[in-house]
Amino acid sequence: MASGAPFGASPSMRAPEATEALFRGDMSPNMAVGCDAGTTESATKVTATLFPTFGVVSTTYTIAGTSGPTWDLVAWNDGALPGSEIQRCPLGAANGTPGNHTVSVAQGCLTVPATAGQTFFFGLSQGTDPNPMDFAMDTSGSTPDTVFIRAPGCGVASFLPVETLGFPGYWVHRIIIDDTWPVELMIFGVS
Repeated sequence: MASGAPFGASPSMRAPEATEALFRGDMSPNMAVGCDAGTTESATKVTATLFPTFGVVSTTYTIAGTSGPTWDLVAWNDGALPGSEIQRCPLGAANGTPGNHTVSVAQGCLTVPATAGQTFFFGLSQGTDPNPMDFAMDTSGSTPDTVFIRAPGCGVASFLPVETLGFPGYWVHRIIIDDTWPVELMIFGVS
């Protein structure tokens, strides 16, 4: 290496730290819940052990019955109910069809910033498509006030805990988060 020539690593390198799966229940579909008169959204309250900022790298979920062409993965701020929307990531029409799905999420498509904290909500949104859609639920147990539904076409204009509607259980939905972030490395010169 010539004297004074820089050496170092590219600023686009990524520093992997850790990943974590966030979900409730046992991920076994036992029943389906949804609204046949319009759009439906599901939300699950979780607390990560990782510290944000982190991104969602994949999601796994089950849809029972029919579904519409629009389909988004969403994160909301913490509160007694899902709060303001943090970010929304379109998953594409093929990922809104009935069945089990595991979908890779593009880097930056859904990122939870440090300001949101470790506790937040994540879920699925049918968007504005009016076709009926049912989310699969796991009935292995329940944790009150952690699993929510919003279905304006069925009279649930704001998020409500599923147990208040007579459906105690968990959404069959998991996200994998990753606290990997781009690293800026200095370039050193030797003289």
